[in-house]
Amino acid sequence: MQNRTRNKQIILRFTKDEAEYFKNYKAKSQISAYSDFVLHLLTHSQLFVIDTKPLLNVANEINKIGININQIAKAVNINGNIYKNEIEDLQKKINDIDNIISNVFDTFTNAKKGKI
Repeated sequence: MQNRTRNKQIILRFTKDEAEYFKNYKAKSQISAYSDFVLHLLTHSQLFVIDTKPLLNVANEINKIGININQIAKAVNINGNIYKNEIEDLQKKINDIDNIISNVFDTFTNAKKGKI
């Protein structure tokens, strides 16, 4: 046993449901040994690290737009009218968020294609 190539051990613990899922998943692969199956999964899969800052930017922009809409609605309810600059500001923010969403979509698309 001392001459083994693979002489390092890692112990995994599963819940009952996780163990059943793993067992069924392994059975579909037709790989007999659990260690070979885990090694196959690790060596034939990709790990994607994606910057989530653009998503936070989207959330912040959506929040700002919501605040602006509420302020405009309040002004309309009080004054009965709306100012052109408020509408233009809102349109600019909507364009900004559209650009951010496009960038996020492009990032995920490129990651899926393995370009990141």
